[in-house]
Amino acid sequence: MDKLISIIIPCYNVQSYIDRCFQSLLAQTIGFDRLEIILVDDCSTDATWEKLTAIEAAYPESVMIIHCDENGHQGTARNIGLTYASAPYIGFVDSDDWIEPDMYEKLYGKMTAHRCDIVMCSNWRDYGFSADLLEPKQTGKEDRLFQIDSIGKRKTFLACGSIGYGVWDKLYTRELLLDHHIFFPEHLAYEDHFFSILLYFYAQRVYLLEERLYHYFVNPASTVLTPNASHHFNILTVDMMMWEECENRGFLDIYRKELEYQFLSLCYLASLKMISLRLSELPYDFFLQLKEETLKRVPDYHTNPYIKDYVTPLNQSLLGLLDYPITESDLKTVCTSLRRNFIKNTLSIFVMTHVPFDPPQNPIYHPLHVGHAIHKDLGYPGDDTGDNISHLNMYYSELTGLYWAWKNVQNTEYIGLCHYRRYFLNEDHCVMNKADFMPLLARYQVIISQSVPAEKSYETTYAQAHNIHDLEAVGRAIARLYPDCLPFFQETLAGSKIYCGNLFVTRKELFDDYAEWLFSIFDLASEEIDVSSYDDYHKRVYGFLSEQLLYVWVRYRNLTYYEASIGFTQEKSETLSLKKQLSALFKERKIKEAHRLFIQTTKSRPDIMLPGSDFQMELLTILRILHICTTEEEQHFSSFLDYSTDLSVLTAHYKRTADILSRCAALQEDMPLPQDDLEYLQSTAVSACAIDAMLSILFEGEKKDAVCAILRNNRVL
Repeated sequence: MDKLISIIIPCYNVQSYIDRCFQSLLAQTIGFDRLEIILVDDCSTDATWEKLTAIEAAYPESVMIIHCDENGHQGTARNIGLTYASAPYIGFVDSDDWIEPDMYEKLYGKMTAHRCDIVMCSNWRDYGFSADLLEPKQTGKEDRLFQIDSIGKRKTFLACGSIGYGVWDKLYTRELLLDHHIFFPEHLAYEDHFFSILLYFYAQRVYLLEERLYHYFVNPASTVLTPNASHHFNILTVDMMMWEECENRGFLDIYRKELEYQFLSLCYLASLKMISLRLSELPYDFFLQLKEETLKRVPDYHTNPYIKDYVTPLNQSLLGLLDYPITESDLKTVCTSLRRNFIKNTLSIFVMTHVPFDPPQNPIYHPLHVGHAIHKDLGYPGDDTGDNISHLNMYYSELTGLYWAWKNVQNTEYIGLCHYRRYFLNEDHCVMNKADFMPLLARYQVIISQSVPAEKSYETTYAQAHNIHDLEAVGRAIARLYPDCLPFFQETLAGSKIYCGNLFVTRKELFDDYAEWLFSIFDLASEEIDVSSYDDYHKRVYGFLSEQLLYVWVRYRNLTYYEASIGFTQEKSETLSLKKQLSALFKERKIKEAHRLFIQTTKSRPDIMLPGSDFQMELLTILRILHICTTEEEQHFSSFLDYSTDLSVLTAHYKRTADILSRCAALQEDMPLPQDDLEYLQSTAVSACAIDAMLSILFEGEKKDAVCAILRNNRVL
């Protein structure tokens, strides 16, 4: 059977998505055997090519796969696909998207019924959850047929951007593309701007089907959403190429005002949005180039007839930047304002930090330097602007960030808090992105951290680590301010669930409700809480108290909630700092100083030895090494430090020796040590003093005596 539609799909590192995409093509009601599927692998580095090979092997009559030797971006892949396409109609699908089963049947039906060059459908911006949570399939608008048979109509068609600039929601005649040599720029992002503008000049009949048939997956790893990537600057390069191509084809003489307006919209205004949303560092030089190239093509935007009716007041103010010299400081102010405007009605998660770190490469995460008013600037936005309590960070910890977000962030629908090293994880144990959060927020009113079971009640657990008087003061404040909440507070104290971290995500109005509730309680409780005698760690009393109060508030408000698992991306900065200092002291063989530093640090910051702070539990091993070295020094031995003063080497040496001693415990007294173990103890010259110290750590009583006997029989002792 002859193929009716060639569908070109560029693929790059989409092993996780290509099956979903292909299954939606396989289900097409127009008949899969009528489709020619051209899958172009753009030099993927994951298992994409293996996936494509399997698909072609299963459907050789309908699927063609092509492998590129170098990565040329989507434009190159699509151009290659066009050279192989043989069907009279052409469609493009992105490999991380998927389509409704009747999409191509409906597009083809409109194409033939109205003798069109292009048919376009509407789409869902999809975050990966089921369609019943999305907008209805019908848009509620009437279908439209554009018959473009005059210069006046084409000017309106072009100026209005009537069919957008994406290529994946359309069906084209192959004749339209080949006869007019419509192609994509290669090795560049934003290639669809160039391709789509050319279509506006050649299409004669276009049908707009007001039905959502295409699922556009909002993939944070996509080209458009990837933050801090140089390919975003391609937007200027591509639109300059577009302008030159239109001039070469003679369109500039007839449609100059329309092309001016398109350049202002697609290039200048879109670039300002890109700078504001995608880049963490301000590209001032790029802005100057953007402005220069825009003024070359549009020397006086004021005279353009489309500005008044087609450009929003906000964008008109951005066009005004073309009239004046703009400093780097001016641009920063503009971009900050734009960012606040653009993130409206989205998800914003503020990452609380007091140390330098690598933020997640995802636009929903916004670093916030807590305690900025009293600490050295780290280069991140701080919690000391507007209404704030930044100067109280030593008492409130990350809550100074919560307070700032409560008082100063107004333009987001959902809001959350996490830490520079502690994040919510999805089912694949990866840091959650928007596609993970949105389905949960559609079902639950708040996302909180997964609880940790304790052997004793929360009240007893808190009393063991902190001053129980502070918790009691909070209870009295709740009784006075929110008496209906007191039973939930008391139940939580009696329970054995422990919540840690102050991580949560919810709607902004619920976030505000929690903040108001929490700080009103602390304001009253602070009249009884005296932190003057506390060390720096325990002074963070309100941060510790709030961890469990979040759960109390959720229960009190009768909210539906989801407990998400928490993952750590790095060790606590204080843990890393102690290890670094200890390592330096070991290098200098200063064991007493190292031991003193260890005791002093862990006394003031006991949290640095927790599994979530010390991933490999190395500090416990280092403490044991310190004990061995101290014991050796007192008895005038030095076998451990003679072996190495490199702490990482010593740690491995201790673990190897401890493993050998543990294996000894499983031997009979008259049994020989394994040769490898015996040779290791002999070659490393571990002293009898060191072995005795290790045995005291590992064993007690008779077991220790039995191991000693085995070691003596093997002439180790």
